[in-house]
Amino acid sequence: MSSVKNTALVLMILSTLVTAASAGPTSDKKMRDAVDEAVAKGAADVKDCGKTFKITFDWDALDKLDWSKAERTKEAQVGYELYNVRWVGTGVNDLCKDKDYKATLQKIDNVVYRTTADHGEGGNGRVQAKI
Repeated sequence: MSSVKNTALVLMILSTLVTAASAGPTSDKKMRDAVDEAVAKGAADVKDCGKTFKITFDWDALDKLDWSKAERTKEAQVGYELYNVRWVGTGVNDLCKDKDYKATLQKIDNVVYRTTADHGEGGNGRVQAKI
């Protein structure tokens, strides 16, 4: 009887490990897809510049950050960015309301949204755009 209990326990543990291992990458991919979709929607919201932009999220930069020193976990940061990138189109529209910025932005086709480890006032992380 003890052998049956041990076998059942081992099967339950293995099942849990397999489920947990498979949930991680799938969950990460879903979050990344949601960020990419929000960036695309933000790019489509750009109306005040007289042109369209290709706006992308720099996943390589996010993946290369030293997460052992970060205030948030990587997963929490991706969720945070999901909220932030919704406003990328509004931000570009605001820039285009200024004639000097609008003239400069006419020379740009691609905007890359990049998370950095830099900290601004109050310790808040800064986001830089690589153009």
